[in-house]
Amino acid sequence: MNRFSDIDCSFKRLTPVYGFRVAKLVSIEEALQSVESQIDELPYFIKIAKRHCHYPSEHGLTHDESASIYIYTMEWGDQTLYRVLNQTLRNENRHLLKVWFPYLKLFDTALNKLPSVKEVVWRGIIADIGKNFTKNQIITWWSINSCSSSVNIIKGFLGNEKNSTTFLIEAVKGKKVSGYTEYESEDEIILRMGTEFRVKSNALDHPNGSYLVHLIEIDDEYNHTTLASSINQMHLTTNQISSKSKFNKWKQNAITVAGGNGQGRQLNQLNYPLGIFIDEKKNIFVAGNESDDIVEWKYNAKEGQIIAGGNGYGNRMDQLNWPTNVIVDPQSHSIIIAEFWNSRVIQWLNQNQQILIDNIDCYGLAMDKHGFLYVSDRYKDEVRRWKIDEYNNEGIVVAGGNGEGNQLNQLHSPGFIFVDEDQSVYVSDRSNYRVMKWRKDAKAGIVVAGGHGHGGDLNQLSYPQGVIVDDLGQIYVADRGNRRVMRWCDEKEEGEVVVGGNGEGDQPNQLDGPEGLSFDDEGNLYVADSNNHRIQKFEIIL
Repeated sequence: MNRFSDIDCSFKRLTPVYGFRVAKLVSIEEALQSVESQIDELPYFIKIAKRHCHYPSEHGLTHDESASIYIYTMEWGDQTLYRVLNQTLRNENRHLLKVWFPYLKLFDTALNKLPSVKEVVWRGIIADIGKNFTKNQIITWWSINSCSSSVNIIKGFLGNEKNSTTFLIEAVKGKKVSGYTEYESEDEIILRMGTEFRVKSNALDHPNGSYLVHLIEIDDEYNHTTLASSINQMHLTTNQISSKSKFNKWKQNAITVAGGNGQGRQLNQLNYPLGIFIDEKKNIFVAGNESDDIVEWKYNAKEGQIIAGGNGYGNRMDQLNWPTNVIVDPQSHSIIIAEFWNSRVIQWLNQNQQILIDNIDCYGLAMDKHGFLYVSDRYKDEVRRWKIDEYNNEGIVVAGGNGEGNQLNQLHSPGFIFVDEDQSVYVSDRSNYRVMKWRKDAKAGIVVAGGHGHGGDLNQLSYPQGVIVDDLGQIYVADRGNRRVMRWCDEKEEGEVVVGGNGEGDQPNQLDGPEGLSFDDEGNLYVADSNNHRIQKFEIIL
């Protein structure tokens, strides 16, 4: 096996890998120190990589960044780095990946500096797996994917073997690593881990038992932009915009009320905001993806102020590490924070901290009118409820808890949650592309948004995130991959676009990676526009 044939054939549905983004950027020696026990003589191969890698780099890569690419392409046997890493990336136990995060951070930083390519690339494997690919099927390759821009390179690896499968891939955001690899003549293009594809058509089978599979890369969670369908996309986008209800209640051009000054850590900036909370004074509390703090933006303020954390990434009581959500307890006025990377829910009150719940891969938070706290667990695929001030127990499962899956009693990577007046729990079932409603004491949920596969039609969702419900029971969903916010009314077969849905961009009517949602007491809609590093306020039309 070689890099070009190291292909995931399992069609597993796994949790995406993103924790490495908050890892500290270190030297390649430090980055791989934690995996030395998995790879014999690894320090020796690191020295080889640093000696022979492409440095200085015309693309601005550091010596360590260049070496991280070179060592990935080296071959030295069964314990070759890329084989061990890719096996781990395909493993269902995502906790095994934590030791790889420093290297993945270094490797990903290097790729970011290299040119992106939009062209046809090739892969191949000596196995007749092509018959398993069907038209319009959505697949994910969880490992790092080495491709070649030359079909002859792939033919050379496959030889005259029968029962092989060749992949023709329309790449959208490939990274050209040719010139940085051990084998410079292989014209290598890398597609990042977790890249999604749509199968263009049923596999072409040859008389000798070989197959040709045509894949189209799904561009950054937005499944309509491809080399082959740009004209169709223009038509589809127009249809989506014109399909918006004439009863839309919000101005389509938003006002930026927090951030909007580029990505960064200055007080007038945000860094991939996720969860947001709006209090009765219209103050905005923001939890950020790649941050170590919670920031409060007072009403009409030009910059925020750090109210929790801000003392560097870590697991001390006064530190935060990748907070995903924040709520304010109306009784104690304390701040409750979901810390995904530290696997804990922590309470801050006047700079005093208390861990409420530990050893939980928390993501979403909600509190009902009775003071019960609800927390979604990304890896256990469940939502649990705790009684106020009684956190020294395992809580009660109120949604999911039956393993990963897409049945009505299951969840897959649950994210944001919302609890209504009747204690029904709404869950963004992210990797099932749906929102589920679990009534109080129910043994299974019902699909209330999406549930028709991954896509951009009005009855579909693409990686739903924030979810809130208004007084009429209408459900609002941050449809992250489709860059829009959808409204789903009771018993309707499809939703309607209420804001966004105007393509990728940073204009006032555009969103890029919407995450958390919230209303203020006037009904204005707030959206954490994550990839634009800002909070957008869409004013209600009275």
